[in-house]
Amino acid sequence: MELIPFTAQYFPILASWFKSEADVVQWGGPLMHYPLDDVQLQALLNECTVTPPRRKCWMAEDAGKIVGHIELGFDWRNGDAIVQRVAINPEFRGCGLAEPMVRLAVKEAFAIPEIARLELNVFTFNTRAISVYSRIGFKQEGVRRSSTRVGDERWDGMIMAILRDEFQPFHI
Repeated sequence: MELIPFTAQYFPILASWFKSEADVVQWGGPLMHYPLDDVQLQALLNECTVTPPRRKCWMAEDAGKIVGHIELGFDWRNGDAIVQRVAINPEFRGCGLAEPMVRLAVKEAFAIPEIARLELNVFTFNTRAISVYSRIGFKQEGVRRSSTRVGDERWDGMIMAILRDEFQPFHI
């Protein structure tokens, strides 16, 4: 597996993975909306082009197939990065691809000397993702109860993090 830069050519592929408002919010957070469109995706890319970048975005490719998407957001002042917008192509879910994709992003984050902390937010019902993040070394730091509204539902969000001195380089 490898991470390749996310470009406008991947907009229709990524957008096709999300079939509802809940799908988009679970992937992109409460500020993203369904249907996912070029305007929203271009805004993400624009954050990649400033110096220093506010985010890095990739598609994951495995055996010539686009299998996932992942991003890192940056807080340069505090030396923090955040794993964001993790998605596996629906055709490949359940194939064990999320963990190697997230590991590649973790390696990218900690390859930057200024990054001391890497965190993520995950909804508490997403137990498969929580399991992946835990195996990689992320630790639960807290739960933001009823933090996101989707339709008539309220979702709890969990904060997980790994610090540079906890990071154990791994082979992909």
